[in-house]
Amino acid sequence: MSLDDLQRRLALSLAGRGPAPAGLDENTLDRARHSLEAKRRRAAATLLPRLRTALGETWGASFHDHAVRYNPTGLLHHVDDAWELAETLLHHPAPQVACAAHDDLVSLRLRFERDRRPGALRIRERTGPLLALMRTPTRLLVVKMPGSDGKVWYLKV
Repeated sequence: MSLDDLQRRLALSLAGRGPAPAGLDENTLDRARHSLEAKRRRAAATLLPRLRTALGETWGASFHDHAVRYNPTGLLHHVDDAWELAETLLHHPAPQVACAAHDDLVSLRLRFERDRRPGALRIRERTGPLLALMRTPTRLLVVKMPGSDGKVWYLKV
């Protein structure tokens, strides 16, 4: 087995998408897998505070379900990871969770743009304008002017 194959199998097994390469201790690999998922969960919790609060006790299980089925891509993979989780929860049956996902996406869109196609530059800094509606705790119209340092207004509606 070549080094490329070994690295590929190790990456797949760490992501939970394949068996461990021969000779690797399964318990050590399991601890590393859980540690990597916890790191992803903490990064997403920082970027999605409303969603984390709305999900409450189910945050960990919801993120685990997401982590099993989605591999983030790009240079800002933690943003891609959080973005994808919020997009999947936009249609959650609980209205407070769907609203929290929507508002956290607005917050992400203030700083970043996300290309539909995966790749290294999938997440980029937003330099264009943005006009969006936030729903919680009060309805706000969010206006961001063009430029990376564009002024942002939150207007009650």
